[in-house]
This record gives sequence, structure tokens and C-alpha cells, in this order.
Amino acid sequence: MFHDILEFHTTAVAYFRKPMWKQVFQATWSTYKAKFGPVVDSLKRHRQVFGERLTFAQLEEIRVEGIRSADALKKLRNDETMRQLRDIQCWLNSADVASDQESFRSVRSCNTHAGTWILRHKIYCAWKERIAESMLWVNGIPGAGKTILTSIMVEDCLKCYQSTIWFYFRYGDSQRSSFLSFAASIIAQLLDKNSDLIPYVFEEMCRKGKRAFSSEMIAKELLEVMMRNSGQVCIILDGLDECSKIERKKILWIRLMSGHPQNRDSSDSTICILVSQRDAITSKTLRDIPSLEITSKDTRDDIYTYIRSRGSEVQKKFQLSDESTKAMVELVMEKAGGMFLLAKLVINNLYCQVSPGDLYKELNTKEIPTQLDQAYERILNNILEEQASRIHAVQLLSWLVCAKRRLQWREIQGAVSIDLEAEDVDFEGRQWILDSRDLCDSLVEVKTDGSLELVHATAKLFLIRTNFIDVKQVELKMASLCVGYLALPGFETFLPDESVADLIGTGYYAFLDYAACFWSSHLQEGLKRTIDRKEAMMLIEVLSKFLESHYRHPAKEINIPSSAYEVKRRIEEHGPWSTSEKFLNAFASTQNQISCFTQDAATNECLDIPDVITRIRKILEKTASENTANGRADSRVLYSFYGHRLYKCPRMSCEFFHQGFETVQQRESHLSKHDRAFECSFPQCYRATIGFSSKKQLEKHIADTHEKKAREMHSFPSKRAKIALVCRFCKEEFQDTRAYRMHDCTGSSPKRPQNIEATDKSSTRGVEATTGESNSANSHWQGPGLLTVDEIENMPHLGKKEKVAHKEFVRNLWTVLNDSDRPSQEYETAHTRLTLLSQRLRDVQQAYQEPQLALQQQEQTYDTQVEQQAEWVPWNKVQHFSQLLSSIQERVLGLTFYAPPDMANELVENWVADARLRYGKALQKQEEAQTQLSEFDEEIERRQSQGDMSREEIQGYVDRRRAIARISEEGQEFVQRFTEQQETFKALWRKKVESGEIVFMPSA
Repeated sequence: MFHDILEFHTTAVAYFRKPMWKQVFQATWSTYKAKFGPVVDSLKRHRQVFGERLTFAQLEEIRVEGIRSADALKKLRNDETMRQLRDIQCWLNSADVASDQESFRSVRSCNTHAGTWILRHKIYCAWKERIAESMLWVNGIPGAGKTILTSIMVEDCLKCYQSTIWFYFRYGDSQRSSFLSFAASIIAQLLDKNSDLIPYVFEEMCRKGKRAFSSEMIAKELLEVMMRNSGQVCIILDGLDECSKIERKKILWIRLMSGHPQNRDSSDSTICILVSQRDAITSKTLRDIPSLEITSKDTRDDIYTYIRSRGSEVQKKFQLSDESTKAMVELVMEKAGGMFLLAKLVINNLYCQVSPGDLYKELNTKEIPTQLDQAYERILNNILEEQASRIHAVQLLSWLVCAKRRLQWREIQGAVSIDLEAEDVDFEGRQWILDSRDLCDSLVEVKTDGSLELVHATAKLFLIRTNFIDVKQVELKMASLCVGYLALPGFETFLPDESVADLIGTGYYAFLDYAACFWSSHLQEGLKRTIDRKEAMMLIEVLSKFLESHYRHPAKEINIPSSAYEVKRRIEEHGPWSTSEKFLNAFASTQNQISCFTQDAATNECLDIPDVITRIRKILEKTASENTANGRADSRVLYSFYGHRLYKCPRMSCEFFHQGFETVQQRESHLSKHDRAFECSFPQCYRATIGFSSKKQLEKHIADTHEKKAREMHSFPSKRAKIALVCRFCKEEFQDTRAYRMHDCTGSSPKRPQNIEATDKSSTRGVEATTGESNSANSHWQGPGLLTVDEIENMPHLGKKEKVAHKEFVRNLWTVLNDSDRPSQEYETAHTRLTLLSQRLRDVQQAYQEPQLALQQQEQTYDTQVEQQAEWVPWNKVQHFSQLLSSIQERVLGLTFYAPPDMANELVENWVADARLRYGKALQKQEEAQTQLSEFDEEIERRQSQGDMSREEIQGYVDRRRAIARISEEGQEFVQRFTEQQETFKALWRKKVESGEIVFMPSA
């Protein structure tokens, strides 16, 4: 019994001692409350034991039953937690940082002492021992081995801090170069360290809808709550300089979460190590935190050990003497200059020589590189000397530079096997026999998942900067390859399934996923330059063949963005193109498909490519499941062409369109998150698996099912209502005993007529006093303060260029004000200039906003008056804006509408009014349909629970539900098209403002 009592208090204290338990209470309390169930049951059994005379056998039976019940509940709770965790991991889709860490650990496995000097560095030790600040900036020149040192610090911190998490940023990798990718990884790692937070993240995910982890605001909210509730967290970030400037600023938000030095001993502080180059941007941002600079003196011993190890391999290959080997090692050491990457490139280049003569030529003192660019140039020269493979090597490097995601080696082999002239894919005859290292020496590395990437971000920058790779030309060639590949006969819809199965066994479709998803992106990038007539004709030929094979007329009008017209203009610079209108539709619909996170991401209005992919994947899955029963393909051969994860998501905007799943069950579970993304987060609720298609349906379910049940089952007894004291003469009620005793209903009373005047006077004096204070305060109002940079950003009357100029000017003035003494002439001048600028910009802003505010107030007043008189009108019978639902009217009036730039001024007002009405009707159409769907689902559930539905009734319900769902989709489609149109109008107006043609951008 005492054990149960202690367990109860231990669980309760562990929960309520968390710093931000109030924020996670709603999500996690139901889970924690379930933990108390076995304890409460055990206490009841103890009461039974004390209250009755039981035999030993009965006592043992009670004890065993308690253990069995607790174990069963624990297993159920663990299964529920694991299900939630899998769903969260699927939602986050974070990078595999564990494999990154393992990869870097294996690099230094040959010398386990390499890099350990940093663990003894006084600055690192001061940070680790909590003497210095909570953040540490480790920096060094490119190629100094910072990433390997980061992996060493990660292993060291794992021994000291339970919640040690890390992230390796990578230039050009969408999963490793942004704030959202960083946040997704940190959240996933924190959940691995602290499973108590899984219910909180799961509820937030369900509440927001699990279609995509794409909100920075949600990411920050989750990170803040999780880090505050995870005890002491140690975060190590490598390669911050490999992100863009904008993403870098977002990532440095993590500084706000780091504790101050005086709070580092607390159990809930966050400490952080940032690792990057010492460039101008990072130096300015991180100048106020402790810095550990990696110097050549620090890395000398590690570089020497590595070169000596590799030097022995060179010695063995070329039969060098000990003296020659020693001289070679010392020469490379001298030229490396503390850059580990440079030493690695040089010694690997020496090892790759094919003869002793070539080796001695490379060892010439004047030929040994002393900079990374020189090393890259030397390796490229050696690659180009191989006449037989130089074309393939250049092609591989070009693809790795321009690829929109990491390419798998099997995808590269599939791409080189394409023969557009012969209209065939000859995997057996055209694939590369050499591997990536044979082709590109040490410039390319193979990751553990089979994907390829350049050895370092500096290698990609070198190839682009030196024009070794003409990016725009390569982009255009990749676009032609993708489009021409998709136009091959193997993708025709009339091809029988047996022929498709035969082609699957030859690797025909190895490049399908990449080509279908990224052909439009490559085309858009490649046509950012002018192309010659020959290139234009070749491009038109392959695009025409592609459209002839896969184009279908859209069922509705396609909204064409300005970017599509620009691509079309580039293609037609040397002459008109008869099928250009079809191309516009196909290009726009594909761009919409890859950037959309709704169900439209699995369909294309103008191309049958999604249908072709679905058919091929279905046959591939069937072939793989049947294995070799039909004699067409062995499973190992299929895996070599298509990978082990054959079951893929049909939505192109989803990462799992490319990655896939190992089982069909995993894929189906994933698809349910797309279709019914809003799931109930209450444990053991059947709707946690089925989910809802809208947030409104989820909220209604929680209110009707769980909150109602919770209200009916109080966890604690409610406080008894206090009995009122009633005067038996005047029947007046009193809650306070003292007031009741002093009450005299026979004498003067505030309720009697003779006392009303005095009471009113007293009340009036109180009101006058309050009003006087308010007026007094208003009389001393001094107006707004000086202008800030953030305020300029939010000024609607300023163009982009104006904002940049004003922000820079204001920032400089604030710097003078903060750095100068108040009585100085410099301070007074800056203050005067900032005051005048603040007044001028605010006056212009007020003049710009007054007409819009007045118009909105008039419309709101009129609509409110009409609303009070009108009844609810269905969307299909709405004739006036005032007939819309009040909530819809508020949403529409809160938006800014842009009229077509070429419209006459006298027509703008009517156009805006009509646009508001049509937009509002679409919103109401969508909302009414969603409400009907919710009610419809409830009716279906009720009828199914009764068990008296016939097959015909079920089919009727299904048909009616589809009809209602279609109405909702129509409303959603109109809203999407209208929003895209407004973005186009806004961009055109913005150009007019920036060109000086107009002063303000008109809107309503």
C-alpha cells in the first residue's frame, strides 16, 4: 500500500514540477491520468483486504490480478505511444541525423584519437563545466575539419547530458538547409529523449492538421514548450554558414532559448554549440558569445596522422622507399596549411595516380596545391585527362550540382541509360560500369543510403564559380532529358500491362519519379537565359512530342502565372509555337501539383502523368509481391532498379513520393493522414485512426464525445454551494453573515425610495472622478515614439525598394542614438532627423489608409444593419454581400482586393464589390458543405451502429456524400484560383509602383 502511495506522489510530482506543465496540460493530462488508474485500483484492493478476512490464496490471487492488470495497461499505453510517435515522425519527415553521426564516426574510426584535442581545449571545458555562457561558437576556415570535430563533441556531450541533440546543415540539401528542417529534426530527437511529450506534439499535430510540417510559427511553439520541459538540453549545430542568410537568422532564434550563465546549473536550461566558418555575416551575428577558433596548430597532429596513414597506402601501391614516403608526407603537411580537407584531397589525388611517373610529377613542389580551389582544379585536370570517361565524369558532376534533390546511384544509372534518339532505355548496354569514385575521384562521396553528393559545399561553389559547370545549360539539358524520357513509348497509356511488366524488369522506369516531379523546375531554371535557335527548335520538338503523348484538355480553366508566360516567351523568341497554349496549361498545372499539399498534389488537370505513374507502380508492386513466380524479374533485380521501398505516396509534393515505404500497410497509414488529416488525440479513441477531413469536424467530435464525458465525470468533488441567509420580513437574501446581522428591514435601507437620491449622487461622483482621471491622462498624451525598422516593414504604402532604403537609414540613425552621448551634437542631429522622418512617413501612411478605413467602416455599418434584419440565406441563393453569414463577411472584409491593372477607374468599385460577393459565396459554399458532411458522417455512424442498413442504403449514402464533397471541393477550387489571380494583379501593381509609374498601389 505504501508503495502505491509513493508511486502516486512520484508520478504527480514528476508531472507538476515541469516548468511549462500548464501549456501541455490539456494534451498530456489524459495520458498521465491513465497512469494513476492501476494505482487507484491497487488502493481499492488494499481496502478490500483490510475490510474482509481473506485466505492466503485469495490474497495471492488479488496480487497476481493487480500485476496482470497493470502489465496489460502498460502494454496498451506503450502501443498507443508508439503509434503516435510513428505518426509524428511521418509528419515531421526529418533528416536522419543518426546516420549522419554514424557516417562521420566511421570516418575517424581508423584513428580514434583524432580531434580529441578539442575536448581538452580550455574554452570548450569552460563551456562544458558551466563556467562560461550557455552558447559557444566554434569556427574555422573552410576544410578545417569542423564537421568531424562536431561529431566528437556530440559523442562527448552524450556522456554528460541526457538530452543531447544535433544537426548537420548541408548546402543545397532541402532536408538540411532550412529552419523548418532543423526544427523537425530537433523535435524528433527531443521526443526520443522525452516520451512524455509525445501526447502534446501529437495533439498539436492533429489540431493543426497533419498534411505537412510547414509552419515556422508552429515549429517555434513546439520547440519552446518541448525544450522548457525536457530538463537540461544540449544542442550542437554544424554548418550554420551553409544556409542562406534568411534561414540563418531564423535558426539563430535558438539563442533566445539558451539560458543565462547564472541559470546553467538549473535542471531546465538549454546550452548550445554553433559550428561554422568565420565569415562576415556569422561574425557579426555571433560576435557577443564566446568563440573557439580552430587554428592550424590545433589540427596539425590530426592531419599528420591521417596523411601518414594514407601515405603508407601510397607507399605500398607505388613501392616507395621510407625516405620518399616521409618526404611526401612532410610536403603535403607543409602545403595543407591546417586545412584537413585540402590534405585529404591532395593525398587521395596522389593515390589515384596510375604510374610512378605521374606520382612524381604531382609531387613537384610547384605543383602541390596550397588552396582548396587549386586542389579542386588539380583533381578536375586529372579527371579530364581520362579521355574515355571524361564526358561521363562531367555529366555526373553537372547532375549533382543541378539536381533538385539527392540522386540515388540507381537513378543516375537509369538516366544515363536513356537513349532519346532510339526512343529506348537500354540499362544493360548504356549503364556505367565504373562507379562514382572511378569517374570523379575524390570529388564525390556515396552516403549510407546510396545517394551521392559532392565532397564539400566548397566543391559545388568552385564548379559554378569557375564556369566548369554552365548551370543554366545543364538545367535545360536535364529538362529535355526528363521530358523526352516521359515521351518514350513505355509511358503510353495504350501499352498492355504485360509489356509494362516486361519493361519494369529491365529498369525502364528507374528515373520516373525524378523526371515526372522536376521537369518543369529544370525548364524554368534553364530558360532564365536566352537560348539560340538550335536549342529552341530541339526543345520545341521534345516538348511537342511530350504534349502529344500526355496532354489532355482540362475540365476547367487553368490559372496561368506570370512565370509560365516568361518561360513561353523564351521558347518562342525565334518563332511562334503552335502548341504553346497547351504547354502553358501543362506547365502551370505541373507547378501547381508539386507545390500543393492538398489532394490536388496527386492529380494533374492537363497531363495524364499521375495516372501513368499510378499504373506503373501498381504493376511494380504486384510484380514484387509475386516475386519470380511469373519469371519476369527477380526481387533483387527489382530492388537494384527501384530500391527496397516500393510502396510510395501518389502526391508529388510529399517526400514519400520519392522515398516510399517498405510495406503497403505503412503506405496506407500514411495516405490516411493526407485524406483525413485531423485525428483525435485522446488515448484509445477510434477516431485516432480514422481521423476527420476538417478541423471543424474534429472540434465537434471532441466537444460532443470527450469534453461532455469529462464534464459528467468529475475528477474531484465540486465545492458545496453556500446556503443563503433569508430575512423572514423582507425576504432579502444574504451570503455574508455579518451583512445579515447588520441588516434592519424596519429602518433605512438602500433599497428604500428615500435613499435612492443619496446613492445616485455617490455613484455619480465616483463616475465623475474616474472620467476626470481618464481625461487628465489623455491631455498629457504625447503621440507615437520614434520610427523603428519593424514599423517600416509593415507600412503598406511603401514599395520594396523604398522599404530597404528607409530601413537602412533608420537603422543607422538608431546606431548613432545608441552609441552617442545624449548632450552631443551628433545625438541631437540624429534625433531631429529621425523625428522628422517618423512624422513624414506616418502622415503619408495615414493619408493612404484613411479612405480604405472609411470605406470599410461604411460597409461594416451597412452590412451589420442589414444582417440584423435578414435571416440566414443558403450560398446558392445569396444575391447581396449582406446576405452572407456574418463570419464570412468578416473574413472577406479583412482581405485586400486588387483590381486588374488595365481596368478603367470608374469600373473598379463595381469589380471589387462583385469580387467580394463571389469570393464570399465560395467560402460559404465550402463551409456549408463541410457542415453537411459532418452531419452526414454522424448519421452514417448512427445508422451503422444500429446494424439495420442494407447494401443499397449504404451505396446511397456513399453517393450522396460524394456529391456533397464535390460541392466543398468546388468552393475550395474557386478560392484557390481567385487567390492566384490576386497575386498576379498584386505583382503587376507592384511593378508599376517600383517603376515610378504610380505612387501608391491601389487596393480595396
